[in-house]
Amino acid sequence: MRVRGILGATALAAAALLAAGCGGRSESAKLHDRLLSASDLPSSWTAVSADAAKTRLANTPCLSALPTQPGGRTYATAAFVEGTSIPNLGEVLASGAAMARAWTRLDRALARCRSATLVFGTTRARAAIRPLALPRLGRSSSAYAWRFAVGGVRIGFDLVLFGVGPYHGYLAYADLGSPAGSTVTAFARAAVAKAKTGSTAPVPDTVSIASEPVRTVQTRLGAVSYRTIGRGSPLLLITGYGGTMESWDRRLVDALALDHRVVLLDNAGVGRTAKLPALTIDGMADQTGALVAALHLGRTDVLGWSMGSMVAQALAVRHPQQVRRLVLCASYPGDGTTVRPSRRELDAFESGRPQAVMAALFPAGEAAARNGYLAAASSWPAAPPAPADVVAAQGKAVDAWWSGSDAAGRRTPGISAPTLVADGSLDRLDPAANSRTLARLIPNATLRLFPGAGHAFLFQDEASFVPLVESFLR
Repeated sequence: MRVRGILGATALAAAALLAAGCGGRSESAKLHDRLLSASDLPSSWTAVSADAAKTRLANTPCLSALPTQPGGRTYATAAFVEGTSIPNLGEVLASGAAMARAWTRLDRALARCRSATLVFGTTRARAAIRPLALPRLGRSSSAYAWRFAVGGVRIGFDLVLFGVGPYHGYLAYADLGSPAGSTVTAFARAAVAKAKTGSTAPVPDTVSIASEPVRTVQTRLGAVSYRTIGRGSPLLLITGYGGTMESWDRRLVDALALDHRVVLLDNAGVGRTAKLPALTIDGMADQTGALVAALHLGRTDVLGWSMGSMVAQALAVRHPQQVRRLVLCASYPGDGTTVRPSRRELDAFESGRPQAVMAALFPAGEAAARNGYLAAASSWPAAPPAPADVVAAQGKAVDAWWSGSDAAGRRTPGISAPTLVADGSLDRLDPAANSRTLARLIPNATLRLFPGAGHAFLFQDEASFVPLVESFLR
């Protein structure tokens, strides 16, 4: 969609800025050797064109006095992206007699800037600019935060200027919302080290769940593929019908990983996870329990979404010793009392048409939440979808749960783990009555409905949902 193309150009907006300040595009092999390369970044990052010709600045008086054609300079550029659009990274490295003064003038001009208009093709966005406190890098450094919105989606890029040896450079890191300071610092330190010595230690994978590689572990029920990030008490996330690990909004995962070791998995038959002889909710729960055992997670907190919440319930029923606390998102009772969504809503969700799927997940009028989720989803490295035969088998497993013919579903009242049941009040795929029923079935369960939110409420209302989960899991 349109917003994703714009997001992919955000870091290169800074290239337009410095092109205005530095002029020209002459390059040298020596400078290129001291720029970051894809091998210096997490494995999920790839190099892309650094052409910023379609990105420019307008209505920015604080930068208008910068010279457009300073002489005696050479510079080279590099650009990278994780996934398909965002986060992305741009770097410029320059040398020459004029560069020290040009960089100083640029730094002073930026220090006076409070706003700028970014132009992406025919789209304009007004950015707020403020100085940013980061650790000192190289001989000298300064940083500036740029924040704006496109299609209701909040975007930010941090611009870090640095001087090291005979070189002056900048690094621009763009992401949804406000980029994490620790992440920007890690990339900037790598850029400074590369400029100084020609080599650098690779940026660690721990900056985002999307940077983490897919791992596979052999369990008693076959191979299971997973990603993991963070430190602290374990938190297992189980995705829903037709989903993969890449169905999660990475912003939610990264937020939870601040206090937990978060583990995502692909359900049976998806990704590198082994198929089961007969795919049922109970079978997926047993395979999930086998992953918990293989990774030595002990008693773990478990968060399941949609079909994943049924798997989470079955895990708590069949393997209670593995579950410490349970968070059930957009869930359904398994005792035969489920209020089913309409066939029309199910057909829309199962159609595979992006617009119809998003309409089923987010209420009308929530374009910003929908666009933000799609942009976050674009951060993941490309991964194959769940196979059609597996999705069909999942549909039969869900239907068995809804009808009350799944063994674990009928034993929900026996769940002993403290449980939080949560959903959006406008969920079109899971009427709110189901959450109320489930909260009554599970002893002492806590119920929370998010007003005006849909099936993807945990992404739509992440700012409220994450603190709720953290408070519950303490």
